[in-house]
Amino acid sequence: MANPSRKDEAVLGVDPGLGTTGWGVIRVKDGNVRYVDSGRIKTYATQPIGQRLDKIYRELQDVIQRHTITTCAVEAGFVGRSPLSSLQLGQARAAAVLAASTRNIPVECLSPREVKMAITGKGSAAKGQVGYVVGKMLGLAFDEGEEDISDALAVALCHVSHSRSPFKLKAAR
Repeated sequence: MANPSRKDEAVLGVDPGLGTTGWGVIRVKDGNVRYVDSGRIKTYATQPIGQRLDKIYRELQDVIQRHTITTCAVEAGFVGRSPLSSLQLGQARAAAVLAASTRNIPVECLSPREVKMAITGKGSAAKGQVGYVVGKMLGLAFDEGEEDISDALAVALCHVSHSRSPFKLKAAR
């Protein structure tokens, strides 16, 4: 949970995936939320699993250091896919949690339904709806195929809305 007395908080949201991990950073200052940065970490099925997980871990640690992250929120896995997909998602999620935890950054894990509910008001919202609302909140436009980035930012926004920090749905300009 965010510290209610903190006036300036940098939140890293992560949408983990073994092939593509999306990440997004927002800053909450005096109750206003603004977009800072976002991106993707891509790995390839031809690489050994250890190299793929290490890349996710190292690149997230770089983001954490570069943006002086104070808290992290990671989307929990969806357990409706094949067992192999669930296992791979869990491994990517573990790399993300470890990247923050080894820097003594608190980590909150949020379910996809919880994130959708916080962002759109509907726990069964489509990815496109989530991306649209996140874009409106942060003053961004997402290209097709950037769902991992919009989802990561949604996770960060959900964390902020759940915290005791003051939160405005309007981006700070």
